[in-house]
Amino acid sequence: MRNRFQYHIATGRLTLPVTIILSVILWIIGFNDKMEAVSFLIGGLVTYLLVELNTSFALIRSRSSLPSALFAVLYSASLFLHEYGKGECWILLLFMGSLYCLLRSYESKNASAYIFHAFLWLAIASLIKPGIIHSAPLLLITMSQLRALSTRTFFAGIIGLCTPYWIITGYDIYSGSSPMVYTWFDNILKWDIDTYRNIPLQHLITTGCVLLLSALSGIFSIITSQSDKVKNRIIISVINTIGIYETILIIAQPVMLKSVLPIIITMCALLYGYIMIQKSNRFTYLFMIVSFVVTALMAVYNIMSHFAFNFGF
Repeated sequence: MRNRFQYHIATGRLTLPVTIILSVILWIIGFNDKMEAVSFLIGGLVTYLLVELNTSFALIRSRSSLPSALFAVLYSASLFLHEYGKGECWILLLFMGSLYCLLRSYESKNASAYIFHAFLWLAIASLIKPGIIHSAPLLLITMSQLRALSTRTFFAGIIGLCTPYWIITGYDIYSGSSPMVYTWFDNILKWDIDTYRNIPLQHLITTGCVLLLSALSGIFSIITSQSDKVKNRIIISVINTIGIYETILIIAQPVMLKSVLPIIITMCALLYGYIMIQKSNRFTYLFMIVSFVVTALMAVYNIMSHFAFNFGF
């Protein structure tokens, strides 16, 4: 019975539609501004891309919508991520482009082109939030894991990273303006203890729930992948590396929370789906129940906080 329940949730055709309905309800409840529609559409697009990512790289043996379902719920339940703000929601979509290109570079004869585009998407994301440039070393680390790091691909990545800034600098010089690049990264290493004190409790609790699920998914995905084929083991290690690196980035730079947390949610969803499809035992059943409870409690808390803040309940 336990295994049958897990199997139906992990592979059932109703999992994603039901999740989408719940997610739409959460978005309606948390709606504050019309620009949140952009965040909603990007979240929907990433939900679809996670299905295609699994199809392209065959990470999970059977076609499953569970990673997409978990992403949709966690992203929707994190109500503060609905805010458009300075356009941080675009960073997730651009990072998905980087991830796709990175994974495509594995044992590819055209690895340099994929690496160029992976760094290009990251550079474009840094035009939205300069601090996202901290993830450039992450791409180099994952390139090494994917056996795609060479002199040629290294310089392809550097060129990709610099390309948007070359274009913008050329335009600034042409228009007679001071090049933006001179000051764009001035504050990316700025650190202030007050930043930690000013983090809203809602953000802390939501991040804590996501990191708990992410850590458990990461640990057991590594264990599970040991019996899988080499390519899948490498992809799982890459996803775990991304999750760990971005978690460290949040801890070191809390101002990056809204930009980076969606990336961690995405990695968590991929690892979680991988575990639930690859293994079916007492632990995975209990983990599924715990994840449902944690996600539900997080959603309820965020909804209560939303109404308390906006309506003074």
